[in-house]
Amino acid sequence: MELLYDICKPLIGVVHLPPLPGSPGYKRNPYPRLHGRRWDVGDIVEYAVEEARKYYEAGFDGIILENFGDRPFTMTVSPGQAISLALIASEVNKSVPIRVGVNALRNSAYEALYIAYIARLSMIRVNNMCEVRVSPEGIMEPAAQRLAQAAAELDAFDHLNSGKIVVFADVDVKHSARVGSEYDLRETVSDCIERAGASIGYIVATGSRTGSEPDLELVEVMASAAKPLGSRIAIGSGVSQDNIATYWKVADAFIVGSSVKVGGQAENPVSTEKARNLVKLVHRYRKIFPC
Repeated sequence: MELLYDICKPLIGVVHLPPLPGSPGYKRNPYPRLHGRRWDVGDIVEYAVEEARKYYEAGFDGIILENFGDRPFTMTVSPGQAISLALIASEVNKSVPIRVGVNALRNSAYEALYIAYIARLSMIRVNNMCEVRVSPEGIMEPAAQRLAQAAAELDAFDHLNSGKIVVFADVDVKHSARVGSEYDLRETVSDCIERAGASIGYIVATGSRTGSEPDLELVEVMASAAKPLGSRIAIGSGVSQDNIATYWKVADAFIVGSSVKVGGQAENPVSTEKARNLVKLVHRYRKIFPC
């Protein structure tokens, strides 16, 4: 399977998992459309494989598994959550021929890299690599040092530098606020890439909330800082059929969740029709505006 970097503007779907073992909500399904199961870990594995297969059959280039149902999130996942994510990711990776990644919410870069390395995944997403931010879960400290520590322990820097495991790093991440009154987005992106200690494949731009689109001018600022330093730009929230054209020229990848879900809600299953329609549009743009 070719590297993610070799694909023209890859389209990556998000599998929002129900509550995992190790979280308070385990077996208490909060998703109204997901009835008929006990939602033990076996059910969650089965659901993750089903959702990943929908993305694969629609034509997506990859998926990211998120422990989205583990609200309220802790800053780092518990051992139970980490083991569960590793199991689920491994089973999905073996069952569906699609690139698989993981985002260990709220900001578990160390655990995410371990999961990706052990389960032979293609990517990780880190919600706060380089900043100090305030979120509903508390103070978010930068995760770069912990990521580099994991890479050192695993001797995995070559995996990150070569693109065998691609890092998606959010800057000015949704559901959080910056600390301090002065904030230079361009400098923040530059510092993040230059001082992270590990290769950042994509800087991720998001809106303020799950499912909300980022401001195009801010994305352009982030791109102007990231691309000269060798990193790419991914849109990490709010991408849909209606607005993907807006970001096509400035973005290098698209992470999509809510807009291709039933009812437009992140916690719902993937709508096969919506997913296929978005893929058709992406294929059309790749022909019109080749990379």
